[in-house]
Amino acid sequence: MEENKANIFKPKTFSASVKNSGLNDFIFLIDLKEDTCSVSESCAKFIQVPSANFPNATKTLASLVHQDDIGIFNDCVDQIKKGNSHDFILECRMKSPSNTYIPISFRAKSVSLPNGQSLLTGTICLKSSRHDDITGLPLEAQMIHDYNEARRSQGSVSGFILAIRIEGLEHINANFGLEVGDNIFNIVAKACIDAQKDQTRAYRISGNKIALLNIGGGTATDAQGIYQSLKRRIGDIEFDLDYSVVFTISAGIVAFINDMSELKDLIKKADFSLSMGRKCGKNNLYFFNNSEYSKHINRLDLHEKLRESVKDNFKGFEIYYQPVIDATEFDPKTGGQKVHVIGAEALLRWGPPNSEKLPADQVIPVLEETGLMAPVGRWILMKAFNQCHVWNQYDKNFHMSVNLSYVQLERSDILFDVECALEKTKVNPENITLEITESGYIDHDELQRLFDELHKLKINIDIDDFGTGYSNLRYIQNLHANTLKLDYSFVQKAVRGKDGDSERRVIEHIINMAHDLGMKVCLEGIESENDVEILSKLKPDKFQGFFFGKPVSSYAFLDRNKQYFRDNAPQKSDEPEEIS
Repeated sequence: MEENKANIFKPKTFSASVKNSGLNDFIFLIDLKEDTCSVSESCAKFIQVPSANFPNATKTLASLVHQDDIGIFNDCVDQIKKGNSHDFILECRMKSPSNTYIPISFRAKSVSLPNGQSLLTGTICLKSSRHDDITGLPLEAQMIHDYNEARRSQGSVSGFILAIRIEGLEHINANFGLEVGDNIFNIVAKACIDAQKDQTRAYRISGNKIALLNIGGGTATDAQGIYQSLKRRIGDIEFDLDYSVVFTISAGIVAFINDMSELKDLIKKADFSLSMGRKCGKNNLYFFNNSEYSKHINRLDLHEKLRESVKDNFKGFEIYYQPVIDATEFDPKTGGQKVHVIGAEALLRWGPPNSEKLPADQVIPVLEETGLMAPVGRWILMKAFNQCHVWNQYDKNFHMSVNLSYVQLERSDILFDVECALEKTKVNPENITLEITESGYIDHDELQRLFDELHKLKINIDIDDFGTGYSNLRYIQNLHANTLKLDYSFVQKAVRGKDGDSERRVIEHIINMAHDLGMKVCLEGIESENDVEILSKLKPDKFQGFFFGKPVSSYAFLDRNKQYFRDNAPQKSDEPEEIS
């Protein structure tokens, strides 16, 4: 056992590790604080860098990375900036001066100098051969060649791709060094080579991934057997190493019968299956599902369309408004004739011209994934604040509620964004409410400090979907929340559920405690007059739901609700001017 451990931790002489002055290797240096990069002059002949020394290094290099590899690149950069990685290897495809993409290997180490300067230094290696320098496995180019040869000779191909990713390799590289990480990769590669049979061959593909391609009629069950065999082999290795180094493998399988597809399309499906396996929990195997893949492709299409909309001055984005009703003044006996609209909730919609608008729950998760939530969030604040300012000319107490995404809270300066929107729109901050969803996955102390600053601006804070998260009323009180909004499902159980009486007692208890703590309660999901009649007895402060109005454009909101405004009713022409 000790001998095996020594072999793992003993540096081996890999050609990639020692070839620091080869014809295809270039030295680079990045100043992490200044975000500048220096490369050798000859590097520009192979990679489309603007010059040997250039600013905005992170953004510039990211712009050269192939879109399929940008996630790996960004994750690596984030780890370096957070100080979680000091010794790393990254493989991706980058744009060449001829606008083609070539495989690149970055091997680098971060260094802190006595003067406080933080540098990242290493080599950029052009991987021009068809075999991997570390494992000796054939690369993707060879995989494409082999597949195409089989397809040409047979007309169509049957078999499978088993895509494997080594989990924990980044941690091993950071804690034990690249040599140990390379040794681990070699062990897995050797196990994959041992699994080669019946026209199944292992290849090194991008990142920490190996693909086993079968073009001899193999089935998904065959691929599953290989995966289970590899897992047993890794378990034996970890035992031999006395668990001093721990790693796992995730995998995805795509099988094909009499297929004439391009290999790149099958690899995309295998990569998708691999990513789904990782989402289900690392060290898992996922079988390709065409329905889920179609959803994935549609989501990628939506990614691109949203990105284009943001670039085109937010074309296609629109704010819809749903009325918020004063429940204390509502008399169900009048059949809804005496309704006081005290405000509206601003809800995002998006869609191409002359098409149905997608609701926020379909759009916002995609915006969060793509990093577009911050600019769109600022646009929402500006539009909603400005609309509130216009409608305040007719009802000075009219409130506007705006939802905040946790991505906005975590990745943008939300306080600065709010202050800018207040300054440009001149809206009364006391008429603005910011809504957050109750949750346990954000730092409570940071949230407390943010809310304290927002309250200094006289901004109101509501807790949305209360009852679905992890917090309690005392925590909410500490945040100085103004209103608790009970989730739609919560309310519907109270009026339509089998245990309606019990659910109503819970809601009544929450309302009474909230009132004792100086907070109001809004019941969402009101869909009928019967809902109002039942829930009014619990004495909530506000109602919101389709019974009082669905989310609509600002024009439609005026047409439907102008008679309910407290003071002078606004006209349809009273639309806000654009705020840049």
